[in-house]
Amino acid sequence: MRVIVELLRAWQWIRLFSLISWFHVFKLIGNIIDRRDGVIEQHIARLMSRRILEVVRMNVHVEGEENCRGLEHYALASNHLSYLDWVLILAHFPHSVSFIAKRIVTLMPVFGSYLRNRGVLIDRRKGVSARTVIREAAQSSPWPLVIFPEGTRSQDGELKPFKRAGIRILAEEGRKLLPVVLLGTFEALGKDDRAIRTRRRLGMIILPPLDPQELGVEEACNRLEQVIAETYEARRHEFGYPVHS
Repeated sequence: MRVIVELLRAWQWIRLFSLISWFHVFKLIGNIIDRRDGVIEQHIARLMSRRILEVVRMNVHVEGEENCRGLEHYALASNHLSYLDWVLILAHFPHSVSFIAKRIVTLMPVFGSYLRNRGVLIDRRKGVSARTVIREAAQSSPWPLVIFPEGTRSQDGELKPFKRAGIRILAEEGRKLLPVVLLGTFEALGKDDRAIRTRRRLGMIILPPLDPQELGVEEACNRLEQVIAETYEARRHEFGYPVHS
């Protein structure tokens, strides 16, 4: 069984590496034209992410796109189940985004170079605190910011208590908080999995935004964690199962 898994993993990586290489060439050309604003790279990342999900035959359901129409100066807060979360958000969230992430995540295959160019990176080796990095990004980034308040991927598919320092800073800086619930990505690629399970149902549910200026910072953070947890528990049974063709 282990041999089969390793062969499947090798085949997936060969296919994905070939696919990504083509997009990487276009990304390099795009950055020559538009490195500062990054609009071309954002579009290429979206196209590449969608193609990746097509190659592994994922059935994607997106719900609540109307909740971010016309929304400005905001941040997405999402549960974090899998490396596929990055792919799903880049592929199907309606707007281009910038991820808040630890610098070590730039070593991640596929999206490491994208994060180096377009992410908000926390690197304690430089002597700058995570709080400072997030606050500066909240004040200056033209993109919606993405934060995973659990801090790391789920080990078992269950949600962990939120680490609130980051979302509190985003709220204090006037960013509306947009709750996003991801579903099925753990079942497709869990933290200890070595190959992607293909033909799965993945979900992204975009919930109504929370305005810290109306609710207060603490109440907005409380409601954010509550609505993500409640929606995840209520809807998770709908996703993660094989899709029969």
